[in-house]
Amino acid sequence: MPFAWWALVGLFVALLINRAADCWLTSARLQCGLTHHPRRRMLVLVALPILFVWLAWQAPGSGEPWVIASFAAILILLAVIDLEQRRVPNVVVLPAVAFALGVAWRDGYLLGAAGGAVLAFAVFLALYALGRRLYGPGALGMGDVKLAGLIGAMVGLAWLPHALVLGILLAGIAAAGLLVSGRAGCGDLLPYGSFMALAAVAILLGVN
Repeated sequence: MPFAWWALVGLFVALLINRAADCWLTSARLQCGLTHHPRRRMLVLVALPILFVWLAWQAPGSGEPWVIASFAAILILLAVIDLEQRRVPNVVVLPAVAFALGVAWRDGYLLGAAGGAVLAFAVFLALYALGRRLYGPGALGMGDVKLAGLIGAMVGLAWLPHALVLGILLAGIAAAGLLVSGRAGCGDLLPYGSFMALAAVAILLGVN
């Protein structure tokens, strides 16, 4: 498919992500279309076409860029929602897990994908329980736990440690920047799921 078509598809997906974040997957439906995040909208509209074209350029004539592009779009949508709404909706995560496992079954790496999903879910479930006990509710949400399972299914067991470590690094860098700039205090909570999702996108693009 010509690169121009990939750019158009990326633009269409970007419009869907912005629409979903502003209208379909928000509790403030009465304000649908009246976004308070114009910078996010513009960033998504610019980044997705570039991302899709880059994937097509990396693997010309292959059907696999569609898989990576789909995974990346789902993760970007979840990153946006978690950043703005502090939640990771089941209506996106659960079908995405089934999709990722279906792709893995088709391509013959179901064991690695399922193993990554189970391991990530188990590790973050333990962290969720520990954080709840030490810091109370809010330290880590169940949405983050399910997102970890999705990331494990997408990147597989082999790349899961890289995705999780990169997510921790991104969250740490963001936290340090916010503290230094005075935009956040020591007791403020970060949308950790956003950093997990963006780290997973980076890993997917790196291994493509």
